[in-house]
Amino acid sequence: MTPREMNSAPGEVYDLLYRLGLSANASAFFHLAYTVRLAACQPQRLLVPAWLYPETARHYRTDPETVERNIRRLSVKVWKNAPERLSQMAGVTLETMPTPVRFLAILAGNLRKGRAA
Repeated sequence: MTPREMNSAPGEVYDLLYRLGLSANASAFFHLAYTVRLAACQPQRLLVPAWLYPETARHYRTDPETVERNIRRLSVKVWKNAPERLSQMAGVTLETMPTPVRFLAILAGNLRKGRAA
């Protein structure tokens, strides 16, 4: 993803995360936002999430395990606090908590379709 593409959507992805009840008060929020933007720009990366986490980790000078843990933790938080909203974004009723990769796919799909707001 080019720097121009990455800089074009931060406000949209932040709005998307805010609508799910997340707040920008920890690095996890920004790890998730950056990873969602990567996945929205290059959806094929969702097939191998190991491609996503290292790139986000390099950007934030951390390790991929931290990025993965942060995304997993936020997906659990959203599932506990806003499962209906997440199901609405997924376009189907989610019976169980989505995996972190499915969570990223739902968010990236909404970002690509311009449904962040």
